[in-house]
Amino acid sequence: MNIFCDECRKNIATVFLTKISGSEVSKVQLCENCAGKMEEATKAANLIAFLPQILTDLEGMDDQLVDEVLSGELIECTSCGTSYNDFQKMGFLGCRECYRAFGEPMGQVILEFQEAEEHLGKMPGKASRGARLRKKLMELERCLERRVAEEKYEAAATVRDQIRKIESSLNGEADAGEPE
Repeated sequence: MNIFCDECRKNIATVFLTKISGSEVSKVQLCENCAGKMEEATKAANLIAFLPQILTDLEGMDDQLVDEVLSGELIECTSCGTSYNDFQKMGFLGCRECYRAFGEPMGQVILEFQEAEEHLGKMPGKASRGARLRKKLMELERCLERRVAEEKYEAAATVRDQIRKIESSLNGEADAGEPE
């Protein structure tokens, strides 16, 4: 048995909405077209409802700051055409050049997700000894910062000593690689 759209009464309903308000329950059955129109109308109504507050906030802001905010919204990658807004909506970038195009905002996103600007993931099994030592050094430096912030000074001293040992090992590799 097919159920027709409550709005247009022509197409078969494919979207079923249930609204619960207190003890009142109402159900709406819509076709894809009518559901799309309803979504657009809802977005427009939400924007109109918040527009006075947005404008009030903008009036209190410095003109230069408003320009910076608006230009940040219009940043677009010259390589693939992905905009920063697209990235925010989709959650992924269009190409590797997007990292350069979005610059500072992208750095903030990376910091938020992985708590560091450099890659913290796994290293390839065939990575050089120097690469493994540099990765370990970065981990130890972050650990040292945490220990000092937590005021665990004895543990921080131990980590500091490990850092010095790795640094001297890396310096030794650099010296051995230079021709005499």
